[in-house]
Amino acid sequence: MPRILLVGSLVSFVVFGGACSGSSSGATMAEPEATALPPIKVDLPPPPSFAASDVPEKYPDGVWTVHGLRRNKFKSCDVQPPAKPTPECILDKEVTVRGYLLEVYQCPVCPKGQTCKLCEQPHFFVGDKADTKKEKALMIVDYLAPKEKPPVLTVGKQYDVKGNFAINSPTGFGSSDGLIVFTEMKDDKGKLFQSQAQALEQKAMNGEAIEAAFAAKRAAAMKNKK
Repeated sequence: MPRILLVGSLVSFVVFGGACSGSSSGATMAEPEATALPPIKVDLPPPPSFAASDVPEKYPDGVWTVHGLRRNKFKSCDVQPPAKPTPECILDKEVTVRGYLLEVYQCPVCPKGQTCKLCEQPHFFVGDKADTKKEKALMIVDYLAPKEKPPVLTVGKQYDVKGNFAINSPTGFGSSDGLIVFTEMKDDKGKLFQSQAQALEQKAMNGEAIEAAFAAKRAAAMKNKK
């Protein structure tokens, strides 16, 4: 008798357990269908331009391009003391660069009766190509003294400009890509236009040469008298 009750209990457990299990699985909720999201638009910056790669570092006559100056501005310059930069270092040295005139800074006209900010020091921009963007141009500074008549120049024309290649200028201009502290150039009339500092230095050198010539003549005259 006890054995029959035990078997009956096991049969009841299996039957009811299976029924419960079946009802549990039948009550499972269906998952919601996936909804496709609209495509995401990503605004990426334009790819970098490598147009400068077709510009040589120098022209056949040895004159620098803007690209060449910037590519070599720190070459052989960054050395550890007591070593000194080699002659190949062009930073803080006089160079000649050839470029197209892109823009000449003009001080905005201040309307009468208004207070306007001070004008910037005179400067202009050159590039390796006539359509070079201003942000990629080379700045030429300190080329014009106060009240000095500017040289005759034409935007879009190519010029050779001589000056000191530097990061900062004495008048406060600065550019991590480098700039030219102006020394001299020839304008559209073929006239040599020099910075005021260069002109004064040239006059001093000419004066010294004239004085040396007179001294030589006096010495020769004294020698002939003897």
